[in-house]
Amino acid sequence: MAHNTIRGLDTIRDTRSLARFGITSIQVRLSQEEALRWESNFSIAGRRYHLQGFADLGRPRGIDTDVITGLEAIFALRGFPEDNTIITSGYELAQSAHMPDNGRTYERIRESLLRYWRTGFLVREGFEQPGGKGGTTYYNETLGFFEKISFWEQGIRTGDVEQTSLSRDKTLRIVLTPEFAESLRSGYIHQLDRALLRQIEQPPARALYRLLSAHRQQDDGTQADQLAVNLSDWREACGIQDTRPSKVLRSLQAAHDELTAGYLTEVEIAGRGQKTRLTYHFRQQGDPDPALVQLLLDAEFGLSIPVAQQFAAEYPDRVEKAIRFVQARQYAGHPPVRSPAGLLRRVLEDRERYLLDEPELESGAELVPTAVSPLPDAEWEAEQAARNEALLQALPAEQWRACRASLKLVLGNHFSAAEWKHFEQACLDGQWGAAELLQEATRAAARLEMQEFVADLQKALQG
Repeated sequence: MAHNTIRGLDTIRDTRSLARFGITSIQVRLSQEEALRWESNFSIAGRRYHLQGFADLGRPRGIDTDVITGLEAIFALRGFPEDNTIITSGYELAQSAHMPDNGRTYERIRESLLRYWRTGFLVREGFEQPGGKGGTTYYNETLGFFEKISFWEQGIRTGDVEQTSLSRDKTLRIVLTPEFAESLRSGYIHQLDRALLRQIEQPPARALYRLLSAHRQQDDGTQADQLAVNLSDWREACGIQDTRPSKVLRSLQAAHDELTAGYLTEVEIAGRGQKTRLTYHFRQQGDPDPALVQLLLDAEFGLSIPVAQQFAAEYPDRVEKAIRFVQARQYAGHPPVRSPAGLLRRVLEDRERYLLDEPELESGAELVPTAVSPLPDAEWEAEQAARNEALLQALPAEQWRACRASLKLVLGNHFSAAEWKHFEQACLDGQWGAAELLQEATRAAARLEMQEFVADLQKALQG
């Protein structure tokens, strides 16, 4: 079937009411007992939530949040059909959910869809009885996600075991429950940033982003600058099983680290034990990108934190190239860079003199500064050579600390997170010399041979 595309969508329309209940756990693995039936009772921002969940195929979790947001995007792309039916394919859903196009993906999508189909939940709301006797009546409503799924699958039989997965290209038809469909049509929604979802690598972090976004948006449509939650309440909203505060914080740590690279500016943790309280500070328009601030500090140009924040906020499009420019000048020695911070400021501010334009080369090409400058004096040149020689003889860990930021700028865009971690460990273990690699990378960039250089490194990492 023909595939539509959601690449033109900047945001994904997500149901705020269901997202706030945290039905999809941010954890990847759950115990058998918790996965089949659970109860959540928590309070966030003055609003009380009470939910009982029933899921005989297991509670939705981890990557399932990508599948449900992908379906929501397709439903919006189709114009919210009145019959509540989504007609799509496994391939389009994988693309919408930011999942790779491979066999394992279609196995996981099949499992995820069936989990949502078999998940029901009971929402409970209490009202005080008239007469002031302290009695309470409760309104209960059962809800779910899908009424029906029709799909094709393909399988491989090995002995008596048949392993099946969702068909990549044949028709996938999903009928949403009226409540779920109406929730998506209504004004009671929040928008998820599609570009940000693509940048977040781990499913738990994407699930936490969805939960934070739902609770951040207030009933009048405005977005709060911060969200304060008790850890015990937040544990239930996130679907984290372990009740020990230290374990809960550990379960959240990796997601916090990812989200503070773009969505959050800070996660403030106060108190201890059961009195622990989290305050999420959301990044506002115009706030500096924390990743750029860290790059500026890691470059070791002598910048203070306020100055790094200023540069990141005012010149976000030039920071990485400007750092690379200054570092190239430092290693080349033309002219002597006596004040890296001063040169960096000039490069950032003077767009006419320092164009910093990358040539239109194949993917993998690096910026090569081309401005002509006078040669350094002999004294400075000797000092620079001695510095480089000393670094080459330094211990592996010292070399890595000195060269990490530069290597990250030169190679970071070419490596996956796993490759970068492997690369870092190889440098720390002394298998590779970070200083020598940086010199080789600089020479490869100058000769426009970066693509071949990176390919050799990746091959070595795999070996």
